[in-house]
Amino acid sequence: MIRTISTVIGSFYIIASATSFAAENVPSIEELWSIVQSQQAELEQLKQELERSRSQTQTVEVRMLENSQRIEAVGEVIDQPGRLRGNSWADRTTIGGYGEMLYNNETSSSSTKELDVQRFVLFASHRFSENLRFFSELEIEHSFINDDARSPGAVELEQAYIEWDYAPNHSVLAGMHLVPMGIINETHEPNTFYGVERNRVESRIIPSTYRVNGIKFAGQLGSGFSYDLDIHEGLFFESGNGGELSIRDSRQSGARAEMDSPAYTGRLRYTGIPGLELGISMQYQGDMTQDGSTRGNIGRDGVIDMQGNPVSDISGLLSEAHVTYRTGPWGFTALYAGWDIDNKIENVANNDLSNNGLGRNKQYGYYLQPSYQINSKLGSFLRLERTNERAGSNSGAAKNSATNRTVVGLNYWLADNVVLKFDYQFEDDDKDRDIDGFNLGLGWQF
Repeated sequence: MIRTISTVIGSFYIIASATSFAAENVPSIEELWSIVQSQQAELEQLKQELERSRSQTQTVEVRMLENSQRIEAVGEVIDQPGRLRGNSWADRTTIGGYGEMLYNNETSSSSTKELDVQRFVLFASHRFSENLRFFSELEIEHSFINDDARSPGAVELEQAYIEWDYAPNHSVLAGMHLVPMGIINETHEPNTFYGVERNRVESRIIPSTYRVNGIKFAGQLGSGFSYDLDIHEGLFFESGNGGELSIRDSRQSGARAEMDSPAYTGRLRYTGIPGLELGISMQYQGDMTQDGSTRGNIGRDGVIDMQGNPVSDISGLLSEAHVTYRTGPWGFTALYAGWDIDNKIENVANNDLSNNGLGRNKQYGYYLQPSYQINSKLGSFLRLERTNERAGSNSGAAKNSATNRTVVGLNYWLADNVVLKFDYQFEDDDKDRDIDGFNLGLGWQF
């Protein structure tokens, strides 16, 4: 076909030359042949370029098909749980921790000025399979421990449990864990809450950090609802020398814990609206004396009344409700917790037979806390608290036992997991033991 095109073009030039009377220089046959050869070469080049273009197009189409097949293959791998996760021991193990250093200026007593590494916690977890995990936390409080009374420190196992997803959206754990109640008890890393110290309600009424041995079921119910059901060691009252009847000092913390009377905790939460959490929980224990147990090998004295007679069968019910809401820079938190304890506790005495239980059948606390995020680094808050650990009576040692506290302060996040804190507290104690002062804190998590 190329030869035919060349002949036609050549003929055209010959005819054009013969009919052009104005042309003064008519090309020779050799010149015309040269022109035809040049044009034929150009056509051959165009043909080769066209073939190369077709080849490249086909190559692109093949590669697109291959890539599509690869994408589909990757998608199939992604759809298989766990295929993209590492399978080595290191890939399935996580190490972390948190801690805080605090300075208290006349906030625990009118003459106390303290600088303390209050806690340092190491966290380790391991994933055995897609539905079986281990979690643990080991805590050091107040830097060090020894036999010297000047050393208030402790080494404590805060968590150590196995968790198993026995069904979609449902799990069970067994071991040392945190009681599902309130806000701070389960989430208390210093970069996650406002204020240098934890609020008084979730320290004295809910004795955070409230850790126990037991078995807990948890799951999602749909539409933003979740549940927790917990069977665990209970509190252990004893007469002692004065402080042992407080809720906080009655924790067993998994240390050879008495199980004559376990505790039962249930919680229901709603998080179906962005920024909102509603929670309600209850804990019941049939006998907070653990059947009147006395165990000298671990320093448990049992419970006696003012005549020295043993006391048992003191039941207790703890109820708690809270709300947290965040919209834009504004935040709001409110929590109420209260104990209803058998009236027998009012007759409980110390070891010296002086009354220690008066008014302890009713205990409560609540707080309100608005907050405002000034910018991405700086946040402010105001917290109003009221607690009463002997609200069942207003006579004798229980008279004027309520405490009101106002705390205002700032959090400054150096990074998401590192925070500087400042707050000032105004305390109005019904016994006129008001303690006003300020706190500074440095907290971290990794």
